[in-house]
Amino acid sequence: MNSHDKKSITNDIALIAHEFRTPIDIISKSAELVSRVQKQGDIEKEKLQVIMEGILKNCHRMNLLTEQIISVAQHENKSLKVIVEKGNVEQFINDIQNGLDKFKSQFNIDFIFEVNFEDPYAVSDFKKLETILLNLISNAVKYSKKVDRSVTIRAYDSKDSSRIFFAVKDKGIGISQKELGRIFNKYYRIENFNTRQTEGCGLGLTIVRTFIETLGGEITVESEEGKGSEFVVMIPRFQKATSEPLKFFEASIKYTLHKTSIEESFANIKGPE
Repeated sequence: MNSHDKKSITNDIALIAHEFRTPIDIISKSAELVSRVQKQGDIEKEKLQVIMEGILKNCHRMNLLTEQIISVAQHENKSLKVIVEKGNVEQFINDIQNGLDKFKSQFNIDFIFEVNFEDPYAVSDFKKLETILLNLISNAVKYSKKVDRSVTIRAYDSKDSSRIFFAVKDKGIGISQKELGRIFNKYYRIENFNTRQTEGCGLGLTIVRTFIETLGGEITVESEEGKGSEFVVMIPRFQKATSEPLKFFEASIKYTLHKTSIEESFANIKGPE
């Protein structure tokens, strides 16, 4: 291992440690506060609820980061598996739409869904599709402006029915042409590390691209600074164990979208001021 690789690993560890330190510190101080006021017997139920929600949110942040690190490691170790099943993509999108309802008021943003499938069924890894879509949607919310806040999510299939598409469009800050070629790099963030306005260590889009490529798909992005971005994902309708059959497995348990998955995806987002 050369000095450049050692420095890179050291930087990665320092960045990850920083991301864990903040939620751990919040949880620790919150627990200390609850313990202290409970002994005094004067904590109000509403205040306790706020503290507990803060603890839960930061647990979600750590769990999300852990899952991201594991996914990247599995990809780099060539051990990432594809768990396939036949499912209804329209129902999948509808479940995500319903799960996002609670965040409309929390982040003062509107989610616009446009769904148009000739054939709503696909054979794919729906858990990976969930991760792809939630990462793109949460990113769109994260980088939205303070006004005119909306995210449009389109889902449709190709004319020959061989592919399915997901598109996520925002009216946010946009991405410069210079940065467009780097946004999928591991740990890369648009903002400067010391001046950034959002949480997270920059693994979300890396995982999005990794999962899309694992499923045999493609992702494109169009963006203009100050006007917003649109990410378009293409996935084959039918996943086939071709080049690496040992990594393809049939799902033993039917995919279900859990509320926690959406909450974890939004755990790194600060509400509008």
